[in-house]
Amino acid sequence: MSSKTLNPFFTISEVTMAMNSTLDPDQVLEMILDHSLKFSNVESGSLMLVNSRESVLDIVTYRGHNPEIKKEIRLKIGQGITGIVASSGRGMIVNDVSKDPNYISIKKEIQSELAVPLIVEDMVIGVVSLDSNRINAFTEEHLKIVGILANQAALIFKNLQTFRRLEQKNKIQQVLIEISKIVTSSLDLDEIFQSIMATIERSLKLEKGSLVLFDESSETLRLVAAVGLSADEIDKGVYQLGEGVIGKVYESGEPMLIRSVANDPLFLNRVGYLDHFKNDPNNVSLLSAPVKSEQSIIGVLSVFLVHQKNMDTQTYLDFLQVVASIISQAVKIHHLVDEVKKEISRENVLLKRELKEKYKFGSIIGRSKNMEKLFEKIQLVSDSRASVLITGESGTGKEMIASAIHYNSNRSEKPFIKINCAAIPENLLESELFGHTKGSFTGAVADKKGKFEIADGGTIFLDEIGEMDLNLQSKLLRVLQEKEIEAVGSLKVKKVDIRILAATNANLETLIAEKKFRSDLYYRLNVVNIHTPALRERTDDIPLLTIHFIEKYSKENNKNIKGFTREVQKLLALYPWPGNVRELENIIERAVVMTQNTMLDENDFSEITEKLSSMNLPASKVSEDASTDLSNGLYSMPNLDAIDGRALEVVVGEVEARLIQYALKKFRYTKTRVAKFLGINRNTLDKRIKELKIEY
Repeated sequence: MSSKTLNPFFTISEVTMAMNSTLDPDQVLEMILDHSLKFSNVESGSLMLVNSRESVLDIVTYRGHNPEIKKEIRLKIGQGITGIVASSGRGMIVNDVSKDPNYISIKKEIQSELAVPLIVEDMVIGVVSLDSNRINAFTEEHLKIVGILANQAALIFKNLQTFRRLEQKNKIQQVLIEISKIVTSSLDLDEIFQSIMATIERSLKLEKGSLVLFDESSETLRLVAAVGLSADEIDKGVYQLGEGVIGKVYESGEPMLIRSVANDPLFLNRVGYLDHFKNDPNNVSLLSAPVKSEQSIIGVLSVFLVHQKNMDTQTYLDFLQVVASIISQAVKIHHLVDEVKKEISRENVLLKRELKEKYKFGSIIGRSKNMEKLFEKIQLVSDSRASVLITGESGTGKEMIASAIHYNSNRSEKPFIKINCAAIPENLLESELFGHTKGSFTGAVADKKGKFEIADGGTIFLDEIGEMDLNLQSKLLRVLQEKEIEAVGSLKVKKVDIRILAATNANLETLIAEKKFRSDLYYRLNVVNIHTPALRERTDDIPLLTIHFIEKYSKENNKNIKGFTREVQKLLALYPWPGNVRELENIIERAVVMTQNTMLDENDFSEITEKLSSMNLPASKVSEDASTDLSNGLYSMPNLDAIDGRALEVVVGEVEARLIQYALKKFRYTKTRVAKFLGINRNTLDKRIKELKIEY
């Protein structure tokens, strides 16, 4: 067939369209070689790609040659006609190979050779080599057209390779997401590893994975988990440090790629992996990555890879390193599990000690006379078996008092169970307290222990006892009298040893009069009564509580609040605190969170100021006191005579001081409002308070 019968421009267009119609990069290489042979009307040829790692040309496809050519011919860059073309990036025609000293014979019949480079972005990625049994078989037109076709093919080939790599990386990302989910689903190392390897074997064709960890007792590397090995084979997986691929990776801390396990002396085949790849062991690679924990190496993760077309082994090795880091976290958790289990009993003891310390009397804040009496009562009642009724307003710390009683009693090592009777619906409270049997009511699918049974030997705290239904009150009375409980739906009774502490903010005597609370239960519960004083009844404790809450919430919110001003102290003392300590804690927390200063001042408590303003009684009382102070002083004649020569200065100073004191009281020590009332600015007010030595 003559090349003259082919239109070169038609050939370029036709070949380009054909190459653009496929997504297989190998098929593009096949097309360019076939069309170049057809256009040049020659008998044989080959297409080689540059192997930059080894600086050689690898034959990837050929026509008209013996199949052994792929194994026998590996020209170095710069060697032979094709090697020179690869090195120079310029095409060559040799129309009589016998006269060219650079020609390397690959078949004795060849008389002429044409070679053109495959170039992408000024980089030679391969060479198209065409051969003919005729002398002078090639023309400059052949060189030009084949060169154009080669460059077109090179660009398409490179783009398809990039597309394949992106596809591969996308698949790897999906597998990594799946592996991350596996690691968080279990604490069993072998189960995690088996699931990970099953995933990557299924998705990425990585096979026969194994995990080797360092054994401190024997100072060896031992196979701890593997896919596709028997228990006997796993037992053989013991390596010395530095021995074989595993030992080298562990020692160096660097990943390793063995391209052919059948031919590499570092691969020991100690557990018989090669038996699994009998068909083509030369085509099997081993990828190994160190498993690192912080700064140390704890093991080695390995997988086998059977080579396929367009497989990027380096990407797989990078992927394996990521998986190794994920497994290192699982290994770390696995090692910690046993330690955590051993620590559980010790931590329980420490926790109980901590609770006891937390609820000792000294941790209940207060130094007022009311609190001293309360502490004394707690100390007296703690080691007794008597039931205790804790009364007081909401927010006064009744639950804390109950905790202090329990953790300072001889039952402190036993359970302390808390129940809020108002928080559980009446139809569920009985089951919650006494338990139930399977089928005793709709939804009772199994037997359930009640809180009284769980608390056996310890203490149960019944908060809001006044909200308990009358029927349940009779059952509770039985527990107090007979020391026995009966589960819902059961005819059996069970003896229990329980101390009952109860609390209420209601007046139980009023509820008894209204037939809403049993008097006999009241007297059983109220063996000892502890009344928690309202905060307004112990205002001396407000500064202590305020300092405690400032420290607590400063730490929680990473702030450095040093304290509060005297104005704040007086403001907090004026407020009646209907919500008691709980309200104070809430107010202080809000102030700490919102302030931008290192000292809390009256501007941080605008809510308290506004509430005081709406309470007319305190304001009128302050006004009366201040008015009385203002009307008395140095204005009598004897006093004026005594300050002869300084009368104006002293009297004006006295009047100014009394006026400022009056305003401070009237506006609850809010200086911005005091300054506005007096018609001066805040700085002037502070200056006059200092100069006049006004105490407030």
